[in-house]
Amino acid sequence: MKKKILTIILIFSLISGLAQGKKSEVLIISTIHGAHKTNPNYSYDSLFTFIEKYNPDIIGVEIRKEDIDSSVSYLKSMYPFEMYECITKYPTKKVVGFDWLGDDIAGKAIPKNYWKEKSIIKILQQKLSTDSIVQKRLSVLDIIKEEMIKLALNASLLELNDGRYDLISHIYYEQLKILFYKTAFEPLSDFYKERDELIAQNILEIIQKNTGKRMIFLMGADHRDYTLKKVSEAFGETILLNRFN
Repeated sequence: MKKKILTIILIFSLISGLAQGKKSEVLIISTIHGAHKTNPNYSYDSLFTFIEKYNPDIIGVEIRKEDIDSSVSYLKSMYPFEMYECITKYPTKKVVGFDWLGDDIAGKAIPKNYWKEKSIIKILQQKLSTDSIVQKRLSVLDIIKEEMIKLALNASLLELNDGRYDLISHIYYEQLKILFYKTAFEPLSDFYKERDELIAQNILEIIQKNTGKRMIFLMGADHRDYTLKKVSEAFGETILLNRFN
């Protein structure tokens, strides 16, 4: 009898040890926000089908963590469909937010008129679109931008995440930083960089807190390159970082 009890204890100890030693599984995928409506190869349905087949324990979405429990109407007015839809579509999953949109609104609800009237970034983006001198300087990036748009409008989920878009996006934003240097639009490239940094930081914290879980993170395609690199640097071989390439 004692031998049987000892055997049972040893079996449970082994199972427990294996569970504790299980690697976290992480998948970071690019989404294309409104372009899912028109891209014939990467629709909302194909994204959700992929998520369901992957069957994660945790779904990370491009929503600020302080907004994740907000009303559906609020989320609809502030975030892309594929992000807030995950909250209601997968009620049995743990859905967490990782976005950052500026220190001035951190920890509080985004005002209804914020993007049109108060956001310094949006105001600068509007000024940029009408500044003919700077637009001429930016024309050197037209070929890169066209390729990014082409991929976003035509690539499948697998094709958008095979590394090509990541490389092109990295080149685009590095060149943008150079062209904006010491101009009135330098705060734009600073903001883009800081947002990438804080998105990655938030994701690192989520992974750290959920050891052994199967996780998927959905983000706009422009952010994936930086986040992939930071996750790889931070965790290395201690997690299973799934890739498409």
